[in-house]
Amino acid sequence: MLIAIKPTIQQYGLKQTKLSTQPKNSTYIKNNDISFGSLEAANAITSQAMINTKHSMITNSKTRLGANYDAKTNSVDFKLASKNATSVILCIFENPKGEDAKLNIKMNKKDDSNIWETSIPVDILGGKDKPIYYAYRVFGPNWEFSESYFEDKSKGYKSLVDDDGNRFNPNKLAFDPYSRELSHLPSDNPNGENAFIVNDKNYLEDNAHYAPKSVFTIQKETIIPKASQRTLTDEIIGEVHIKDLSINEDVEGAGTYLGAQNMAKKLKNLGFTMIEFLPLNEFDDKQGGGNHWGYMTLGYFAPSKKYSHDKTAGASLKEFREMIKAFHKENLKVCMDVVYNHTGEAGLVNNDIKQARQTSFSLIDNQMYYKQKAGIYNSNSGCGNDMNVAEEEVMDFIADSVAYWAHQGVDAFRFDLAAGLMDIDKSEKVYYDASRSLVGKLSSMLKQRGIKVLEPTQKGDGIYLIAEPWTCGGENSYQLGKFPDEWAQWNDIARETIKKDSTFPFTITPRALKNVLEGSYDILGAGNKSINYAYSHDGFNLNDGNSYKSAPECWHYATDFNGDLTRQENAMKKQIALTLLSKGTPMLQVGDVIAHSKGGEDNSYNQDNDTNYLDFSKIRNLETRKGRICDFTKKMIEFRKKHLELRDGIFNKNIQYYKPDGSFAHPWDKRYWDNVNSNIICYKIKDGSHLFFSTSSDENRINVILPQAQEGKKWYLVCDTSRKHSFIEGDEKIDYNYIQNPHSLLIFEER
Repeated sequence: MLIAIKPTIQQYGLKQTKLSTQPKNSTYIKNNDISFGSLEAANAITSQAMINTKHSMITNSKTRLGANYDAKTNSVDFKLASKNATSVILCIFENPKGEDAKLNIKMNKKDDSNIWETSIPVDILGGKDKPIYYAYRVFGPNWEFSESYFEDKSKGYKSLVDDDGNRFNPNKLAFDPYSRELSHLPSDNPNGENAFIVNDKNYLEDNAHYAPKSVFTIQKETIIPKASQRTLTDEIIGEVHIKDLSINEDVEGAGTYLGAQNMAKKLKNLGFTMIEFLPLNEFDDKQGGGNHWGYMTLGYFAPSKKYSHDKTAGASLKEFREMIKAFHKENLKVCMDVVYNHTGEAGLVNNDIKQARQTSFSLIDNQMYYKQKAGIYNSNSGCGNDMNVAEEEVMDFIADSVAYWAHQGVDAFRFDLAAGLMDIDKSEKVYYDASRSLVGKLSSMLKQRGIKVLEPTQKGDGIYLIAEPWTCGGENSYQLGKFPDEWAQWNDIARETIKKDSTFPFTITPRALKNVLEGSYDILGAGNKSINYAYSHDGFNLNDGNSYKSAPECWHYATDFNGDLTRQENAMKKQIALTLLSKGTPMLQVGDVIAHSKGGEDNSYNQDNDTNYLDFSKIRNLETRKGRICDFTKKMIEFRKKHLELRDGIFNKNIQYYKPDGSFAHPWDKRYWDNVNSNIICYKIKDGSHLFFSTSSDENRINVILPQAQEGKKWYLVCDTSRKHSFIEGDEKIDYNYIQNPHSLLIFEER
């Protein structure tokens, strides 16, 4: 029985409301958008989509919890998970700001579960075409429900936070964790985000007039073509911030999903096959004085409205899907950077247990969602809180979120600080277990939700999982190599080795570089799980890492090579080449391909300006650094794509290493392999390849003896990174030897 709680504009009972229903199996298609009148109709459309298009999918905007439209009853079902709540009131608003709720409905708790639920006829909510604004008032052990709550907002209050860490406060509205859209952001009010700091002075103040509301609209589904099936190790990943990508471009919707959609061909022409976007989930860009990158997620099912060209209710998801369509039509895949280790909400203010920022999760169930003890949050993420990923409801929440985005066409997911998702302890203590944690269970949980997880060397209809295999603090925070086989992993060993080989060459041994070239097999097994990169959004970028001097204590180290511009450019080329020649999956920042400079800024997370905005206007001029770096990278990518042996799963078993004098570099020769002064590696892939490589970090020119060419064939120089235009046009035959310039990489091909 649904109970309306006073004050309310309208009381109703389900029996008093006549439900309008659609004819069975009714559907219609318009502009590739699909509305379903029944499950049978949905299945029929799905089958038809697969018949009409060999590789396509149909979107699905339904979620396990949250708000969902039921066509059979013409009503909206609301479901909320809270393990420790004692009462929940659903509040329905006519408008998102400046008014009280028009309906306050006490929800029922489903038997033997943590799910609170109710169902409301669409007619009462204003009709199918009207956005629904809603939020929750949640009661619990520290603030019990009272029938006279609306007459006296202090009724039921016991404590701001209790010994178990409960922070329930019905005076502070909570938006739905399953929101597909937020009406506005916490900072979108005169007092900014600080208005949501709950303390012992303002806990009785009702924030209904300005709190963000969840927005529900009935979405039409659409058919999305898929990119071609290929392994993760066949991809060339380009990391980029969605606004930075197009904001300076003369395209419609610059800086938005629409703008990114109009950049798909340009990204393809650069050689990328998968674009990894920095977080696209809803976040508050003004949080903390500036949060450009978006690693403080508020809405895990909501595309950020900031990136939507169309700001009307329900438009963000549609525009997001159109972007996915455009990328897939260019055979580009999309990877989302997702942040489940912490949220952008809770956190103590000034380390005061009586002051915490609250907008959703902590108001719904602080114990369930967060790692904490008596209200004091863990923060191994370094961001104010850690999610309690050992809780079953939180595991389901994360799996639901990943599955939701996969159902919108997303191909891969990069998990920020993913070591935090290995925790199996529900208390403030931490215990990592790769198999029993969310990390180990996620593949099977996604399978239950209709999503297949592929291993890096598999191809098919499915998604890829990529871990950032560490977190910022706490015991055992570094977990590279500890993830299950289906997880690819960001390889910071490759990152440091590739950079230091150029910037601090006498700190790297040939063995260290050999291990990276072979995919860090000593840590990552066969090496196919390695995501190889030298630069990412964290730290200096490629241009600045080789053009500026960093402070001695900065781990984002950089050097300017004493102002030697040629050495700077050559180092950049060599780092790009080593990234693309190493076993695993290469990742480059899109900005690095055009030698973008941030002016020496090594942590630009809060810079919504030209520090981060990309400028593609100068890449055609090959007489500039930007032009030459872009041209070199494109050709290096083409070279990798052309030579399957560089991507073959066992190529590292077929490598024969040489010293520059032409003799074999035997595995047992520790004086060579473990000597930081042995600054050159030469190698040939033996079977099915006609390639020979030499990479030098030596200060001197070195005479490199090439292996004996096969009968009837000669060696030809393909690339010399020390040359201004590094890839060779035409044939340059090499008879026996070649003088290698300092700090360069050479590629030869046997023809």
